Amino acid sequence: MKNKAILTRIKQSTLPFWHFCLGIILLANAMPVSAQHQNLDWLINTHAFDGKDALGKHPRGLILPEELPSIRKKIQSGPYKEQLDKWMRQEKRLNEEIKALASFDARRTAELAEQQAILHLFTGDGFWADRAFQNLESVFEDKVVFDNPVARGLTRAAMLQAMAITYDFCYQSWSQQERNLVNRQLYKTLYATQASMGFDANYSLVSNWMGVRWGAVLFAGLVWDNPVPDSRSIADPLIWDASKRLIDHLNENIYPQGWNAESIGYHVYNWSFIGPALIAFQNRQGNGYSVLDTFAPQAIHSLKAMASTMVNIPAKDGLTGVKPDLSDDNLNVGEGLLAMGLRLYPEEQQAAIKWMHDYLGEGSLYSVLYNGENAASMNPEKLGWLNHADTTQGLVVFRKSFEGPEDIVALFNVSQKRIAGHKGPDVNTFRIIGGGVPLVIGAGRTAQVAGQTNLFTSKPDEDQKGDNNKEGTLLDFGFDGKGSGHALGKGSSMGVTDHLRKFTVAYDALSGAEAIFLVEDFSTNGKVWRLNTPEFNQVSLQEDGFVIETPAGFTLRAKILAGTLEGPPSQTKVRYGGNTGRLNPGIPWQGQAYAHSKAIDLPVSGNCKVILVLQAPGKDPPDIKHTRTKVQVGSLEIPFYNPQNDDTVAKP
Repeated sequence: MKNKAILTRIKQSTLPFWHFCLGIILLANAMPVSAQHQNLDWLINTHAFDGKDALGKHPRGLILPEELPSIRKKIQSGPYKEQLDKWMRQEKRLNEEIKALASFDARRTAELAEQQAILHLFTGDGFWADRAFQNLESVFEDKVVFDNPVARGLTRAAMLQAMAITYDFCYQSWSQQERNLVNRQLYKTLYATQASMGFDANYSLVSNWMGVRWGAVLFAGLVWDNPVPDSRSIADPLIWDASKRLIDHLNENIYPQGWNAESIGYHVYNWSFIGPALIAFQNRQGNGYSVLDTFAPQAIHSLKAMASTMVNIPAKDGLTGVKPDLSDDNLNVGEGLLAMGLRLYPEEQQAAIKWMHDYLGEGSLYSVLYNGENAASMNPEKLGWLNHADTTQGLVVFRKSFEGPEDIVALFNVSQKRIAGHKGPDVNTFRIIGGGVPLVIGAGRTAQVAGQTNLFTSKPDEDQKGDNNKEGTLLDFGFDGKGSGHALGKGSSMGVTDHLRKFTVAYDALSGAEAIFLVEDFSTNGKVWRLNTPEFNQVSLQEDGFVIETPAGFTLRAKILAGTLEGPPSQTKVRYGGNTGRLNPGIPWQGQAYAHSKAIDLPVSGNCKVILVLQAPGKDPPDIKHTRTKVQVGSLEIPFYNPQNDDTVAKP
């Protein structure tokens, strides 16, 4: 008993000590968390900058100081004066939107500061520089994004780029104290973005996340000023690493013939970060430096690849341009890519890029900085941009002209190389833009297949998903030099066995129509031939096909030529983009967003051939005749494809 009592007393006497130790441990663990919610100094020590000034030549990121006078002169007259007024209104609207938010938004506030910095650059008015600095001060107090090194990386990268552009454009009008503060905070965000893209990021090297990451870091690193000029810049390792990682990313992200692994829309978005970084790098290296040769030689082909598919159809307010919706991409084009091309691309492409820039009506910041109004312009048709093929993606483009909103573009795609990110179930499919609208579309940003234009084994359910890992094969393609041609592919995302599809495009006047599209399908179990078109197009079902009429009066007549119809054609309304909500605005056209497409089904049995005839308003449709070996549209004859006579196709 005596010993037990002593033991008990010892235990009781040690409890306060262990409570003290536990408290120290918890406090130590809590301190970094607490510090993280105060500022980034707990992670990135910038006290070495105390008492030192950020000194450097500015602007030097997107432009050089000697270019500024001519830019300010240009913005005060001609079409860009109207653009300046528009940006003034945009700044006011964004300011009001931010004030109305329930909580502070660091990214949008940094975006507002960037817009104000742009207005300062164009006008020289110090008022805008002061407003930009005040907004950045608010950003630096943010605990959700700015002081959180693992916040969503795309948001942080956008904030970083906006901060860097604001610093570069406003530097000359800020006090030295203001420069020092922004320069210090810029380094923290630069370092944090270099280190991590946060939770839920796609860290695959091919992903646009990595282009956004390394592009933002490289640009910010190149405009950041070393406060200790007598020592090596602590930004140099970040610049070096970002440069190397960006090269690695571009080698994966852009295929050898210029197509983007994640499709056109993601190329435009990705290059909104990569383009400025390459321009800043080129500015640092000096005149005559070919930055594309260093970072992405294959990107030399990318503007041809993208431009061949883009039509200047009004989409929504402030945005013109429609493109095919491959993978899980949408129909939007975006802007800025072509204007940056005027700074980055070789001389032999400049006139065609200028044509496309003006054709699409780009009016971005980069248009003011790089578009010379008197620069040479040449129709891309003269450079052979009516057709493009990327044999890595398995994609073939057929275009009739570069003239206006009623230009016709047809595209065939087999998704021959699949990546980890955006890979919609679109093997062996086609898209058509014509008559001022997207005529034949896909499903948008979704893995659901009901919105796809393809061959199915049965009528797909609304929530049915396709095989995103299935790759197709581009077996053959050819062009006639005037936009027409053919493509042959095999494979299916829909479970169709031995699906072989030949897609023939004819822009020949002999047909008496604007365009002819012949789709020949071969399979062992294909049962439903489906085509999707936006809901604003009118659809009339016929005994052996259907007619789509655009709001402008163009008609696309579909007629089945071979194969047995198992029942009458039918149509179903399909939600564009599936059931997803985020980043799914629907189908943009003429200032509105349309939520649905119309899925038109032809129940078939066995192999089938469908002829699609696009005709202009007020013109009679041409006669269509066919035999066992060919189809005749007007005076144009197209022979049918016979797989038995093709050595590239394995015989059954």
